[in-house]
Amino acid sequence: MTSLAPLFRPRSAAVLGVSRNPAKLGHRLLKNVLDYGFEGKVFPVNPSGELILGLPTVAKVADLPPDIDLALVSLPGPEVLTAVKGLAGRRVKVAVILSSGFGEVDAEGRQLQAELRAAAAGSGMRLVGPNCMGVYSHPGRLNGTYFWDLPRTAGGISVISQSGAYGGLIIRHLGSLGLGLSKFLSIGNQVDLEIADLLDDLAGDPETTLIAAFIESVRDGKRFVEAARRATERKPLVVLKGGRTEAGGRAAGSHTGALAGTFEVYKAAFRAAGAVAYVETEEFFDAIQCLAAHGGRGPKGRGVAIVTVSGGPSVIAADTAEAVGLSVPALPLSVRQLVGKLLPSFAALGNPVDLTPQVDPARIAQAAGVVLGQGEIAGAVAINVGLDLPEFADGLIEASRSAGKPIVACAVDVPAVAEKFNAAGVPVYPTPERAVRAYRALLGSGMRYCVTATPRGASRIAPSLRRALETGRGPLPYDTARKVLTLYGVPFCREGRAASLAEALRIAKRLAYPVVVKAERTGLLHKTEAAAVRVDVRTPGELRAVYRDMTRRLGPGPFLIQQQVRGGVELLIGGKRDPTFGPVVVCGTGGILTEALGDVSLRLAPLGPDGAREMLKEGLKGRLLRGLRGMPPCDPRPLVRILVAVSRLMTDHPSIVELDLNPVIASGPKALAVDALLILGP
Repeated sequence: MTSLAPLFRPRSAAVLGVSRNPAKLGHRLLKNVLDYGFEGKVFPVNPSGELILGLPTVAKVADLPPDIDLALVSLPGPEVLTAVKGLAGRRVKVAVILSSGFGEVDAEGRQLQAELRAAAAGSGMRLVGPNCMGVYSHPGRLNGTYFWDLPRTAGGISVISQSGAYGGLIIRHLGSLGLGLSKFLSIGNQVDLEIADLLDDLAGDPETTLIAAFIESVRDGKRFVEAARRATERKPLVVLKGGRTEAGGRAAGSHTGALAGTFEVYKAAFRAAGAVAYVETEEFFDAIQCLAAHGGRGPKGRGVAIVTVSGGPSVIAADTAEAVGLSVPALPLSVRQLVGKLLPSFAALGNPVDLTPQVDPARIAQAAGVVLGQGEIAGAVAINVGLDLPEFADGLIEASRSAGKPIVACAVDVPAVAEKFNAAGVPVYPTPERAVRAYRALLGSGMRYCVTATPRGASRIAPSLRRALETGRGPLPYDTARKVLTLYGVPFCREGRAASLAEALRIAKRLAYPVVVKAERTGLLHKTEAAAVRVDVRTPGELRAVYRDMTRRLGPGPFLIQQQVRGGVELLIGGKRDPTFGPVVVCGTGGILTEALGDVSLRLAPLGPDGAREMLKEGLKGRLLRGLRGMPPCDPRPLVRILVAVSRLMTDHPSIVELDLNPVIASGPKALAVDALLILGP
C-alpha cells in the first residue's frame, strides 16, 4: 500500500458540508462517494443530525470518531479553518479541502491558507487544496470529487491537476478513448501536499503505469525535479504546462534574462526530469494515448520509417518528423532492391516507403518486416488514407512485433484498418502530423540530460573579488566581471582599458589594427543600443574620430580597446537565477540579433559536458557550428568548457542573478568572449 494510502485507499471517510438539497455541492459529493461503491465507513457531517441519502449525520466535527483516514471538506470558506482545527483534534490523517476563496483570491486568503497549514501540522494531518475538485481512486472505489460522471474503466493512468476543471477534461478524454483511470487528484493551491509529494507516491504505486499532470506553477523547483526524475525512472510522466506568457521578461537586465523566461525555464526543468512536456491540449492527449498504448517503452534511436499506401500524407509525416527532431533515414540500396522485389515497380522505396494501392496484400508483412529490420530504423509511422485494406494493418503489426519496435498509425476513412490497429493496441490518429508528434513522445519519455559527473569545488578567487560578489548589487564593473570569469576558465579576447586618447592609441598599436572601440560608462548595459561600440576601426585617424564622437555623446570616461576577432559564429552564453528552479545555463545564437532570433537552449545547473554538447547541437546555432553553406565548422570543445564554467560560477555564487557573455565568437578550434555582463542581487 502506498504512503498516501489514507488518501487513495481510505478505510473511513468524513464528508463535511453535506446537504439534503440535491442542487448543493455537498449533497453531490456525498452521493458520489456512495454511488461509486466506497466500502469503508462514511460519516456525513451536518448540523441537523438528520438522515441524508440514507445515512445518519454527525452534528459537528467534535462528534466524529477518532483516527478517520480521510475528510472531504465542502464548506463555505469562512468555516474551513475551524473545521480543520477540529479534524486535527480528531487525528484525521488527510483532509481534502474542496472549498474556494483562499490564496487564489487575495492576500487575506493566503494568510488563511498559512493558518490552515499550521492548524494541521501539529497533528500530522496532511492537507490537499484548498480550491480543488477532490480525489478519485478506482482501486479504492472512491469518488471524492464533484464530478458525477467519471469513467469507471480500470486502468493504469493517474492524473494530477492544479486545475480541477482541466482535470475533468483530461478524465473525460481518457474515457472517450476507453483508457482506464487509476487515480486522480485535484491539488488546487497546494497549501500542504504538492506535486512533488504526489509524484513520489505515484512513482512507487504498482497500480499506476503512467502519470499525466496539468501544472501551472511549482513551489519548490529543486524538489519537483528530483521527484519527477525518480518517477520517470519507473514510468512515463506527461505534462501540460499552463500559464506560458509573462511580462517579467521586459524588465530583464540582460539578454539572458530576457530570453530565459519563466516558461523556458519550466521546459528545461521538465527536460531535466525526463518528463514529456506540451503546451497544447491536443498534443498532450495524443502523447498520453501513445505512451499508454506502448507502456512507456520507447524506440532505441531517432530513426523512423514512414510506411504508407498514401503518398501525399507520407511527405507531410516525413517533414513533421524532421521538424520535431526525428530522423527519416534513407534505406540502403541493398534494402531498396530487396523491398522492390516485393512491391509494384513504381513504389517509392527510399523512406517514406510507399507500398502503393496496387500492392499485393500478401506481401505487405514481408516488405514492412524488411524495413523495420534495419538497424537505423527504431520504429515506424503507418499511414493509410482511403484504402481500407486490413492486410495493411496486419502486416505492420506483424513487422512491429517481429522487430520489437513501436509503431503508431494515421488511419482515415479506413474503418477495418483502424479496427485492426486498435485491437492490437496501436494508437491511431486522424492526421499524419498528430501521429508523428505522438510517436515523438515515445522517444522523449524518460530522456534526461547529464549533470556534471565530476563536480569541482569553487575556483579560488582573490578576497577582493569574493567581497565584490558577496556585497555588490547590480551590474559589476566590466573589468571585475572579466577577472571572475577568467578565473573560472572563460577565455577573453586581448584588450586594454584606456583613460585617455593617447592611451587608446598606444593600446590599438599594440593589439594591431583593426580594433573594436567600446565606451565604458556606469549603467550602460547594452552598448550597441547606445551606439557605444564601433567595430573595424582601421587607422589612428579613425580611432581619434570615434573617441571624440563617443565622448561628446556619452560624456567622458574610460574606453575599452579590443582586438577584432575575425569571422566565426557569434553565440550568447549566459546564466540566470530562477526563483523557482535556481541557476540556469543559457546558450543561443548571439550578437545584435540575439533576442530577435530567439534561438536559445536552456539547462538547469549543474551542467556537465554531455549536457553542454547537447545544447550546442540544437537550433540555428547547431547548424552554424557544424558549418552552414560552406562555412568552416567550429570545434565544440572550447564552447563546452565555457558552458560548464558558467554553470560552476552560477552554482558557486548565489549572489549572481544574471550573466551574459555576448558574444562569444567561435572560430575553428577557438572560442573567445568579447563582452561580459554580470549582475548581482541580494
